[in-house]
Amino acid sequence: MRIAVLGGTGEIGEGFALHWAEKHHIRIGSRKVDKAEAAAERFNETLAIFGRKGDIQGFDNRTAAEEADVIILTIPYEHVSGVIDFVRPVLSDQNIVSPVVPMTRGEYFEYNTPARGSAAQEIQAMLPEGMNVVAAFHTVASRRLCSLDPAFQCDVMICGDDRRSKEVIIDLTNEIECLRPLDVGPLALASTIESLTPLLLNIAVLNHLKDPSIKVL
Repeated sequence: MRIAVLGGTGEIGEGFALHWAEKHHIRIGSRKVDKAEAAAERFNETLAIFGRKGDIQGFDNRTAAEEADVIILTIPYEHVSGVIDFVRPVLSDQNIVSPVVPMTRGEYFEYNTPARGSAAQEIQAMLPEGMNVVAAFHTVASRRLCSLDPAFQCDVMICGDDRRSKEVIIDLTNEIECLRPLDVGPLALASTIESLTPLLLNIAVLNHLKDPSIKVL
């Protein structure tokens, strides 16, 4: 498949790219094409260091999304509407994945509930009719993911209303050895998953833990 990681120049984008590049075509997107190209070159170099093969390419967000089968929105909540507006002309039947979390940091990290209930539900409302959002990857520690640490094991809570779209993301998650997908129901439950991110960040800060994740036992 062609997987576009929009805003994918950081660690979480790198983690997805490194794990999926051997089986899929990875398209790193950014507002600035030169930034995306530089990130793609860096990720390809890391692949070579780990003895893995793949071809990761960098594009502006619209070009990355245009020919993709799956689009992952690794962008801050406050930039979501702008990115969706920019790529909307090329959206048709892609599977959209939202790990987006609306939160603020004061004394603690806090989840800010959007008017529609969750970031994923807001994104669903922004998309052309017939497209579906899957909420996933909110509890993945990005630095552990991109380190390819074999000891890292994490569960990924996944929710969505369209069974086919959800199965695509569950299958992709299963391809990453350190991740286990868990179906948690419809998109209406996305706020529950999204709120786990500020919870984990608070746990990390208050207990001096590095990159905590969630594993259901």
